[in-house]
Amino acid sequence: MSAMTYKILILLSIQFIALLLTKSYDSVLIITVTFAGGLLASLLYYILTKEAFYKNYEIIIQSILIGFFLPSSFPLPTAFLCSFVILFLFKIFIRHSNNWMTPSALAIVIAWFIGKSHFPQFLISQDLIITKNPAVSLITQGTFPVFSFDSSITNFLNNYILFPFRVTIPEGLISLLWDTNSVIPAFRFNILNIIATIVLFCDNSMMEIIPVIFMAFYALLVRLFGPLVYGGIFNTGDVILALLSSGTIFAAAFMLQFPGTIPVTINAKIIFGLLAGLFAFLINGAGTSPIGTAYTILICNLFNLLLRSIEDIRVEKKLKTKIFSVLNLSEGNE
Repeated sequence: MSAMTYKILILLSIQFIALLLTKSYDSVLIITVTFAGGLLASLLYYILTKEAFYKNYEIIIQSILIGFFLPSSFPLPTAFLCSFVILFLFKIFIRHSNNWMTPSALAIVIAWFIGKSHFPQFLISQDLIITKNPAVSLITQGTFPVFSFDSSITNFLNNYILFPFRVTIPEGLISLLWDTNSVIPAFRFNILNIIATIVLFCDNSMMEIIPVIFMAFYALLVRLFGPLVYGGIFNTGDVILALLSSGTIFAAAFMLQFPGTIPVTINAKIIFGLLAGLFAFLINGAGTSPIGTAYTILICNLFNLLLRSIEDIRVEKKLKTKIFSVLNLSEGNE
């Protein structure tokens, strides 16, 4: 296994421990069950093909990710079957060498179709979107919890850190970063998601291109056009709510760059990141979507095929040009 794989497993384990510490035992069971489904899929594939079992680490990670995107009330047998069936079929029909799809995203979407009633609804209404700070409104309404330590930390930041810049943060934002208390684990621990993004991509500039552009462009679209779509004012969208809900940062860290599902060249990566941000805006809107992030990743998988095809054509043209230039040079020397 690569160093990146170890990092992902450690960071996901930290989030799993956070669920245990917050006594979110239903979510712990869901993740355990989807992990068991992935483990069984890997074991069955090993029995059928005798392929080295350690090569199935990506399937194990995908099985854990499935559980993180399922609500805590989701039926355990259905969660197990979604994980096992999708991941086993993925191993059978889509080998690592020709992978083009993120199986966890597909399993999450299928689970949503099967058990839609267990998933939460959009937390933000049309009337709320056009207000100045929807996140603060949701916190005030009690949709997001406010922890006891929030007030003291917020006051310290406003009085000693942000005061020289004449900037203040509202009470409740620290709690939103700490734990949204969502029924979907991937939506909860935003501070851990931010740390995971930094840890995974800080030492690899090529790996950080897509997630950075994705989140920046999505945030820009929400800021400029989020309220405008519903008759609100231009350039007043709530970027904080958009990024800290719907599993946006979690997906950017753990799902958006599944091997084989992203382009290779820098220009194509930039285009891919922009497309991901656009689709996130079109599907998730201003945030709090229960399933939009999984849809976004699946659509990006399809557009990656187009980008990879364009990359292959350009590489082939460059190769032919070099070959012809070498041949012409050799003929001239003769």
